[in-house]
Amino acid sequence: MSAEWTNIHIMECEDEVGHAVTVFRQSDGTHQRYVLGNGRKVEANADGTFVIPESATELRVMGI
Repeated sequence: MSAEWTNIHIMECEDEVGHAVTVFRQSDGTHQRYVLGNGRKVEANADGTFVIPESATELRVMGI
């Protein structure tokens, strides 16, 4: 059975070269995750930035 993920926050971010990227904070009622619009997982850093694990691309939040 697959989880139903609900968007909690939608964050407009910017990568290192200035491209806009949208990150979604989602919850299934028990767990939370951060993903891109295509469902690709991103990791949250303690300083409020995100990293796309496969490419080590850092994303900075520009707006919520």
